[in-house]
Amino acid sequence: MSKGYKWIAAERESLDPYVDYEKIWKLSTCYYVNDFMMNFLYTTGFPHFILPPHGGEVMYRSNTGKAIHHPDKRESDTAKHFWRWFELGPSDLATQKSIKQVNAIHQGIAKKYPGRYTSLEDFTYTMCWIGADMHRLRLRVGLSGYTENQKIATHLYWQEIAKLFRGENRDSRPGTPVFDAPISDFPSSFDGMLDYMDRYEAIDYPYTEAGAATCEAIIDQFTHRWFPKGSRFLGRQMILSLLDEPPHRVHRLPYPNVLIRKVMEFGFAAVIYTQERILPDPQISTPERHRRAEARKKVREVAVA
Repeated sequence: MSKGYKWIAAERESLDPYVDYEKIWKLSTCYYVNDFMMNFLYTTGFPHFILPPHGGEVMYRSNTGKAIHHPDKRESDTAKHFWRWFELGPSDLATQKSIKQVNAIHQGIAKKYPGRYTSLEDFTYTMCWIGADMHRLRLRVGLSGYTENQKIATHLYWQEIAKLFRGENRDSRPGTPVFDAPISDFPSSFDGMLDYMDRYEAIDYPYTEAGAATCEAIIDQFTHRWFPKGSRFLGRQMILSLLDEPPHRVHRLPYPNVLIRKVMEFGFAAVIYTQERILPDPQISTPERHRRAEARKKVREVAVA
């Protein structure tokens, strides 16, 4: 049964954000966000997540990291976790299992890179960024930001997600990291999330070759996946135009000229505006599209066998 031509905002704004924050987050992310936009989130997010030197170090891993040598797999693995969290929310056992897996991955890396996951503010910042940066980006390109319902729901959703993550215990012995440190400094409001991001990004982090090389690999993954040969420079210009100041400053990523930046900002805003105001809202979520596509693939494989 059709939900109507434009149903997402109406349903989202009819919900109680203090009770239905998981559903509001799902409505805000799982319908308009497709695989391209999820890859965009990954590509613009990680240059922020690795602002501190140890961030680039554990991603680059002396030129052995998955983001460097298996970039599509690295993005796909991250997206699978994100889709699960976004669709199901922190109360679901599947999300909890997924985050346990991420904690275990971090613990495995910490065996070779001890102490890199003891800075619990890195976890808090990452969750604030995933939750609230799209609000900042929308405002930067001239769109409206999150509604009050979305702000409340976003804060409560990520506050609950934060309770599932664990950092490295500072008393761990090298080679045997213990990941039992809870994330205890999550902000108390959506505005607090924005303030936390501002303070974290204002730190004078040093440039590192590992961080810069990781950024280049992540941007290359995006451009090679979504832009045909001969047009990949457009994908790179898009990312560089829509990244804000901190990754440019820390990783020394070049700024496109003002005209290109304005064109990319206008194009991004036009796409979002068209999705939300003009085109019919999607009837099914992107994760559900994935499941249906996988089911069709299995039917075809059986038919061919």
